[in-house]
Amino acid sequence: MRGLSFMVGTELYAVDVTLVQKVARKLSITPVPSAPDEVVGIANLKGRVVTILSLTRLLGGDEELLAADCINTIVFKSSSSSEDQMGLAIDKPGNLIDLSDSAIKLPPLSNETDDSFCISGIAEDDDKIYRIICLDSIMQKYIAWSETTTANTSYGGMENV
Repeated sequence: MRGLSFMVGTELYAVDVTLVQKVARKLSITPVPSAPDEVVGIANLKGRVVTILSLTRLLGGDEELLAADCINTIVFKSSSSSEDQMGLAIDKPGNLIDLSDSAIKLPPLSNETDDSFCISGIAEDDDKIYRIICLDSIMQKYIAWSETTTANTSYGGMENV
């Protein structure tokens, strides 16, 4: 797998580089009222709405989010031109890395609920341990959130009369 490495806190992660559209530095993000805790906010990237998620919160951790105008983000490609895009807030972008399929191992089972749903594997390369992000799992959870939010709200949460 050819991956893009990045840091969140003190942990190293990697994602398949073919899924990445852009690494946006210092992206301006607008908070979304009543959004799930995992949603940092939304951003405008060349006229497209990008929903920014917190990997730390997806994994069940607490974090103090940075000011909305100084968040580095990995923006992922969307499957269609009409679909909103998704990104992950990161602390520091890394490098392109090459990981052989044999180097990627299944992650240990979590004793917690489903906090590790978005980690598809663990890989060691040059004495560094990378947690491999499963974008499909994150997308499925994001789609479920957006469908729930859309179904429960209309025009600012007020019923159409």
